[in-house]
Amino acid sequence: MRRININMQSTSSFESFLPQTKTIPTRRKMRKIAYFCILACAIFVFMLAVSNSQDEIQVQSSGFMLDPLRNEQSYRILLVGDTGGIPILETTWAQRDVKSTMALMAAENDVQLILNVGDNIYFTGPINEFDERFETRFEKVYDSPSLQVPWLMIAGNHDHFGNITAELEYTKRSKKWFFPSLYYKKQVEFNGTKIDFLMIDTIELCGNTKDIQNAGFFEMLKNESHDPRGPVNVTAAENQWDWIESNLNSSDAQYLLVSGHYPVHSMSSHGPTDCLRQRLVPLLEKYNVNAYFSGHDHTLQHFVYDDREDEHKIHYIVSGAASRADASTKHKEQFKKDNLLYYYPSSSWFSWSPVSQLGFRKGGITYMEFGHDSAKFTFHDKKGEKLYGSSIPVRQIPDHSKIRITQNPFVEI
Repeated sequence: MRRININMQSTSSFESFLPQTKTIPTRRKMRKIAYFCILACAIFVFMLAVSNSQDEIQVQSSGFMLDPLRNEQSYRILLVGDTGGIPILETTWAQRDVKSTMALMAAENDVQLILNVGDNIYFTGPINEFDERFETRFEKVYDSPSLQVPWLMIAGNHDHFGNITAELEYTKRSKKWFFPSLYYKKQVEFNGTKIDFLMIDTIELCGNTKDIQNAGFFEMLKNESHDPRGPVNVTAAENQWDWIESNLNSSDAQYLLVSGHYPVHSMSSHGPTDCLRQRLVPLLEKYNVNAYFSGHDHTLQHFVYDDREDEHKIHYIVSGAASRADASTKHKEQFKKDNLLYYYPSSSWFSWSPVSQLGFRKGGITYMEFGHDSAKFTFHDKKGEKLYGSSIPVRQIPDHSKIRITQNPFVEI
């Protein structure tokens, strides 16, 4: 919050404020000082109100400048993650700035969809579909007109700490929250170009980071965190693996995108997910998937892998900084410079601190625009400044008649 310093004329020494007859202010001067202070406070409140509503003003007016042919030329989305807010304060300071940037970018670019990669309600998921946090952490936060578009949701590890069924049921109560099942497919099309979004549940596939469910805040705190150790329900996990491969195999979309909460690759605090490297990556390669989106680590990261003979490249995008950012580079040494192309925020001597974890400092989002030949994406910080950009070409659709669906046994971690 910007401060306004009010400099008033005063005598040059401390002694001048002592009770001396010549220097005691008259009632008229005191009234003038009081009026001036009241006026300054009023100006401050007015400027703060204008600052907080500036994005809404621009959002409402920008709609008149949109290109009516734009929907035939491209499809625009925002990619966010880890939006779940914070207890007591409801939203973090960084999240409020990110939300304002989202509203402005969504209005300026006529965004049609928002993809959210999990950890929708911190620190433990909802109790039921009537949990007030749906309102205070989601509806009231992302209430700008330009953000009233479909939000494709999936679950994160914190969502699974609570009642995950409640998040599915909430789809029936919200106009924008779309989460019909733990994993599902959504297809969109613009002027003949198809995009397939496969939304998967990586906690069911790989296990959670704490051995709790339907837990309270203090129960969450006292349970030890660990890397995913494998699925609790192996049958359910195998059913989802079958569903993933079946939908990858049947896709004829120019863009085939898979989204999960856990990252396949990450150089930050949590690091890569072995379960996904072992089982998901071969499927992404086999079916020419364009990109894998994730969150979990509160960063913006871009990886590219093109180890196959046909040079098909898979882009791995981590976008989990919508409410807080973590500058840890704990796993950076595992990756080559050719693969890890960008990460944010950069490391510093205070890379981890309660301040950053509570969302007092940095945050960011990803904007994507899909065209008929390629998709362009850009990373932005919480104020909207462009940090990095790259592009993803349309996929070469495999000859499905030559691809045989394989059943791979789950590899214990």
